[in-house]
Amino acid sequence: MMKSPVVLVAFALLLLCAPGARAFPELGQPAPQLRGTLFSGAAFDLGQMRGQVVLVNFYSSYCKFCAYEIGNLESFYEAHRGEGFEVIALGVDEISDRERVARMLAIYNLPGAMADELQANGFGRRYPTPTAFVVDRNGVLRYRQWGAKSPGFYREVVLPLLREER
Repeated sequence: MMKSPVVLVAFALLLLCAPGARAFPELGQPAPQLRGTLFSGAAFDLGQMRGQVVLVNFYSSYCKFCAYEIGNLESFYEAHRGEGFEVIALGVDEISDRERVARMLAIYNLPGAMADELQANGFGRRYPTPTAFVVDRNGVLRYRQWGAKSPGFYREVVLPLLREER
C-alpha cells in the first residue's frame, strides 16, 4: 500500500519538529563553538573573532543555489572586509571532494574549510544548502538564513550589524 505524499511530508515534518530531533543554534544566544583549519592552512576560532561580523555559510560545491549566491558573497566580502566582515564557508561535501571545494572557494577568494575536518563544530553538520548563520561583533548569533542570499540579504541583515557601535 502506497502512502500519499501529503502523509509522508507530514510525517517528515513531525520528525524534524520533535524535541531533540535537531538542535539548531539559538538566535540571540552566544554562537556555538567553531574551530578548525582553513584551506589556506590558517587556524580559525569563531570565539576569537569578537569585534567582527561573521557569516558562517554551509554550502555544497554541487548545489545550484550555492553557485547562484557565491558571486554575491564574494562581492560583499571584498567591499566590506575592511569594516570587520568575515566569512567562514564550510563545505558539507564528502571528504573525497575536498579539492573541488577548496578550488571553488579559491576562485572566489573566500576562506573556508570542510565541515567534517573541524576540530569543534557546535553548529552541527547537515543543513539544506546553502544555510548561513550571522554572528554579531559581540559573538551573538543574530540571524539564520536557509537558501541563497541575494544582495538584499546583505543590505538588510549584515550592513546594519556592521554599522552598530563597536
